[in-house]
Amino acid sequence: MKYVIRHSIVLFLFVVFSCNAFAKDGLFWRIESNNGQTSYLLGTIHSDDPRVLNIPEVILKALSESKSFSGEIKMDMMTMMQASELMFSISGTTLDKKLDNKTYQKVVAALLDYGIPEVIAQRMKPWAVAATLSLPKPETGVFLDMKLYQLASQQQKALYGLETVEEQVGAMEAIPEHLQVKMISDALEQYPSIEAIIDSLITAYVSRDLNRIEKISKENMDKGSADVNKAFDRELIVKRNQRMLLRMQPRLQEGHAFIAVGALHLPGEYGLLTLLRKQGYNVSSIY
Repeated sequence: MKYVIRHSIVLFLFVVFSCNAFAKDGLFWRIESNNGQTSYLLGTIHSDDPRVLNIPEVILKALSESKSFSGEIKMDMMTMMQASELMFSISGTTLDKKLDNKTYQKVVAALLDYGIPEVIAQRMKPWAVAATLSLPKPETGVFLDMKLYQLASQQQKALYGLETVEEQVGAMEAIPEHLQVKMISDALEQYPSIEAIIDSLITAYVSRDLNRIEKISKENMDKGSADVNKAFDRELIVKRNQRMLLRMQPRLQEGHAFIAVGALHLPGEYGLLTLLRKQGYNVSSIY
């Protein structure tokens, strides 16, 4: 089931970016610790689009010179398989019992476009359905974060994950199920235009036009349910940022670390850039 391996929960962050002044200064940051060590932090977009995978030389050079690589999770085959398995309910109520018939039929039809038959769709958790329908159909499955991880592995760097798969999935499952169902409805509403939305985000990303990313993201978040957006921000951004901040500390103190996380995690009052500065790190934009 190759389509399952492609759809880790980290991909759900693709279409959401936060809005604040930090986001206007770039995607790639230098982090200097109080002991004089320098590391790097990159905001990524979870895409396998060739435009995204054409990584700028300044980023490749920093990765090459780094001693360790940290992603949101380790992206070895075992971890990715585990992420895929956690998208499904082994027992319990099937999806058709959680949705009204009209919504369920729309979901089944949409998931068929991803090569997911109804017998598989019935066992998908609501958040996993919403995540899948919020994505373009992948071409290769090797999205930006995965490519960086593979390059770091080839360069024999120490490889780390800032979270476990269980923690990432737990963040989604902490959102009440009735809100997960609302997420499906929101995803279905935007589904006909998802390819165009993501294309505009990729265009903005590769040109580092974060003002444009901000505008696109806010417009599309505002179309969804306010209570879903609030839960999403609390569980998938604020709480996870605190955890990732804690987990990256050893790497930053060692220095020569390259850290890559979804761009959503960088900006904002509770974003990693602000949190790092509050801890005394010197944070400056490179690219």
